[in-house]
Amino acid sequence: MDLCVLASSSSGNSVAVRSGESILLIDAGLSARAIERKLDEIGWSSREICGIVLSHEHQDHCRGASLLSRRYGVPVYGTVGTLEALSSQWRGDETLNEIKNGYSFSVGPFVCEPFSIPHDVADPAMFVVRCDGSSIGFATDLGRVTSLVRNKLASTDLALIEANHDPDRLRWGDYPWAVKQRISSPHGHLDNEQAATLAVELASAGVEHIVLGHLSPRHNDVEQVAQTIGRALVETRLQPRVTVIAPNERSGIISVVNGGTRT
Repeated sequence: MDLCVLASSSSGNSVAVRSGESILLIDAGLSARAIERKLDEIGWSSREICGIVLSHEHQDHCRGASLLSRRYGVPVYGTVGTLEALSSQWRGDETLNEIKNGYSFSVGPFVCEPFSIPHDVADPAMFVVRCDGSSIGFATDLGRVTSLVRNKLASTDLALIEANHDPDRLRWGDYPWAVKQRISSPHGHLDNEQAATLAVELASAGVEHIVLGHLSPRHNDVEQVAQTIGRALVETRLQPRVTVIAPNERSGIISVVNGGTRT
């Protein structure tokens, strides 16, 4: 499998996973045009998209889903709560497929394992994607790390996890107090220290590559995340590969092959 983070921030989220000539989108939180352009930049064709899997109904995760589905005849997958919460967005000619946390489903060559996460939406899900003997785990937009999240990600070769904010920068930032409370709540977003703890746990379990995403442009930056994660890993002498995705920037192509990763 090949992975490219097309975007990962509060402005928009979408990850493309490719095997052969099939592309699976995990979320489509950019415009359809932006997703097409970013795929074209890395030499991938939007016509190869075989499915769009939605984690939840916030617009930074689903903005382009309807148009992409209609333009390319691509099925969209989401929990009942997510699809119903987006009822006003659907035009009626999309192919919508209901999924349920805890029950695997196939999209082209990919097997997706949805699992529940704590986030303040109708019925959120995150995913482990398996194909060609390799596995990628996704866990962003969650306020705390549950044992289920930890166990699901521990079985993967690469895990993309959230490092949304630095607690002090959020506390002293210019957001209204209610928004700060939501972000830092158990159903909000992981901070850098929570991400570092999870990174150590995953590295201890044998996860070879940890990707940090969904950074807040206001309350975080790549250097701060890298320092926090690096410090935690140095203390344990663990040496997984670590990649931090800058807000609103596309990653390079990361290959996950037979239990290892390479760029």
